[in-house]
Amino acid sequence: MLMPLLVVVMPLQSVAAAADTPPLVVPLHVEHGPNGDPRLGIDVGIGSRTVRVLFDTGSAGLRVLASAVNDPSVRRGGPVRGGGFYGSGLTLRGDEATAPLSLGGGAPQQTSFELVDGFGCAEMIPNCPGANGRTPEMFGTLFPGIFGASMTDPPRGRCCANPIEALPAYGKRFIVHAAFSGPSVTLGPDPAALAGFTMIDVARGVLPRGCVRVSSAAGEVCGDVLFDTGTPQIVVSSPGVVAQGPQPAGTTATLTVGAWSHAFAPAPEAPLRVAMRRGQMNRIVVGLAALQSVDLYFDLAAGRIGLRAL
Repeated sequence: MLMPLLVVVMPLQSVAAAADTPPLVVPLHVEHGPNGDPRLGIDVGIGSRTVRVLFDTGSAGLRVLASAVNDPSVRRGGPVRGGGFYGSGLTLRGDEATAPLSLGGGAPQQTSFELVDGFGCAEMIPNCPGANGRTPEMFGTLFPGIFGASMTDPPRGRCCANPIEALPAYGKRFIVHAAFSGPSVTLGPDPAALAGFTMIDVARGVLPRGCVRVSSAAGEVCGDVLFDTGTPQIVVSSPGVVAQGPQPAGTTATLTVGAWSHAFAPAPEAPLRVAMRRGQMNRIVVGLAALQSVDLYFDLAAGRIGLRAL
């Protein structure tokens, strides 16, 4: 059951008291895939190795090719039940493993992640990026893995949680600044860094609810909202969608979540693309191009997100 959204004003004193450790700014890196779409990578220390993996707020858990982190500090456990599964239909095979993880030069902390040995396709999407011997962009072509930084949790007893959960010194709080001119993740942000955010309480593991109005379509769609740095565009799904597919150039999308509202419009540095899809339920995915004009704040411990237009 979805919980109602509550817009709150967070006392600055409570933020300051959440962690005594100074904020840590971790750079993100702009990479381009085979089709030219920009992606954000993050450098992750796993044992003595450093790997640059996709930074993805649309999934949870660190999942890395075993061949990329061949290090004696990596300890294999049992097979990951179910493996990773992504919207593209890509499925993973591998073991749960543990190793010291570090970000941005911070102190290493023991972390669980998936050591990926192979991949395949979900039955309902047989032509996924890993089909017919193809190498997926996020597991070999561009990156050797994914750093899933969403607020969702894996099913009980399964791998893998957001790796930032393993860095308690930063209060399990972070800001995502996705703008290509200087993308970063700030761990344990101080009160000054949180100025201008609209805070929204969301039950852990539940997406916030919002409404979007697309300029090329009639009416608005209200449903779950996913802010996803791993998706290049805005995707609006609804059973009532008539004209499926990419919307005309110049299409804008105005999103409202709680008391926060923002109009996403095309920008030179990241052409905005909006796609409409017929789906079983209403869902709004806000991808990387749209996030050029919005900062995100995640508080994993409190079950809270923050939104700030740039």
